[in-house]
Amino acid sequence: MERFSPDVISVMATAFEVVCKALEASGRSDITKETIAAKIIELARGGETDPVVLREMALSEFGLSRLSPAPDGGETLANK
Repeated sequence: MERFSPDVISVMATAFEVVCKALEASGRSDITKETIAAKIIELARGGETDPVVLREMALSEFGLSRLSPAPDGGETLANK
């Protein structure tokens, strides 16, 4: 089992929360929290640890535009 540093775990948790909120706001109730968590873990295992990129990659995987504003008011790749 791979272990992540506390910093990476914090980034993953933040990305998870934001992606869950974005999917809920978009009406995508077909995607479970387990699916979201698995995708974020997969991306982090692949080496992605930038919080903005991790969030945007996960959102993109679920079909949400990478150009849309982040639901938390944070930056996206479009305005980074």
